[in-house]
Amino acid sequence: MCGMYSVGMAYAGTGNNKAIRRLLHVAVSDVNDDVRRAAVISIGFLLFNSPEQCPNVVSLLSESYNSHVRYGAALALGISCAGTGMKEALNILEPMINDPVNYVRQGALLASAMVLVQQNDHLCPKLKHFKELFTKTISDKHEDIMVKFGAVLAQGIINAGGRNCTISMRTQYGHTNVPSVVGLLVFTHTWFWFPLSHFLCLAFQPTYLIGLNKDLKMPKMKFRSCARPSTYAYPPLLEPPKEKEKEKVSTAILSTTAKKQAKNKTSAMDVDSPTEDKKEVSFKVEEKKKQEEEKKKQEDEKKEEEKKKEEEKKKDAEKKKDEAKFELLTNPARVIVEQRNVMDIPSDCRYSSVWKRSGLGGFIVLKDTKDGEEEDLIEALKPTIATEEKTTGDAEEPSPPEPFEYTE
Repeated sequence: MCGMYSVGMAYAGTGNNKAIRRLLHVAVSDVNDDVRRAAVISIGFLLFNSPEQCPNVVSLLSESYNSHVRYGAALALGISCAGTGMKEALNILEPMINDPVNYVRQGALLASAMVLVQQNDHLCPKLKHFKELFTKTISDKHEDIMVKFGAVLAQGIINAGGRNCTISMRTQYGHTNVPSVVGLLVFTHTWFWFPLSHFLCLAFQPTYLIGLNKDLKMPKMKFRSCARPSTYAYPPLLEPPKEKEKEKVSTAILSTTAKKQAKNKTSAMDVDSPTEDKKEVSFKVEEKKKQEEEKKKQEDEKKEEEKKKEEEKKKDAEKKKDEAKFELLTNPARVIVEQRNVMDIPSDCRYSSVWKRSGLGGFIVLKDTKDGEEEDLIEALKPTIATEEKTTGDAEEPSPPEPFEYTE
């Protein structure tokens, strides 16, 4: 098992064909399940620089008879395709969520959350379905604890850093980020000890754009995103289900009670009066009317729901038509990885970027075209602890103890 992980770490991000062949050979032929699982997971580390190749390599392994291999295939997809929202990866992971083995379902939930980090409905239409699946799994009382644990972690991964973080093993400039790779490696060992799941934080990278002047201070300015605001907007939070009002149900009359009443009448030699017959007929007519009214209510409710959905679709279409083709973001701004290529500084801005490459992201140094004039800077907020200490009067540290000699 250590040999498989060492191959994955030595060739991480390279996509080396010989290493992939060796890992695939071990994943199919080895006797030990732990070794086979480690070999499949290591494929994800090799292919994180070319995530589009991973679904083709792992697709057959995801249908293996061995549950350990299926679990490894799920995590390999999550590692290599993290933050991409790739449809091919989600198509493989979606049926694995209904796997008969619990830990395979756990791995599929974790991997799907890793793939869907910082995605919205515009970039990935399946996001809402997976989010509902996570919440349903967590709230289901009859669900296995192992699967629930995976759903809870998935819920945290998909909302990491207030949805301002992504999972990436590369730096902004395309180099391998060693702490992120090591963090994901240790995270895979959650299989043996669940507290190791915290090491996934090493792979989280904040997505931001911060402009700094020559004094490394933030000036007040705006960046331009040459895309519609909905393209890279925050995904909407799931609303809790609305409680329906309980309707009063009329008491049901069993057929057996009616038969007993009829027998009692015949035994007592009672002759039904015409008025009683009329009452029974009127009662039956009223019941039929009530049933018809209930059916009409249900049909009306369905029609209203359909109308609401159609109106919402029309509103969304109108919003898209009326939506601006670009967006101005204030410094500092939230800019995800896919958005960096469409970021620019407006031509009428006082500052220009020293970075001459296409796309903006992370920290950038700004060049002031109006050097010598006063700059409008963003004031740094003081920490709340310091202000509390000033108000209480405990800001001064206690003086050190006087020197003394220790005697027994």
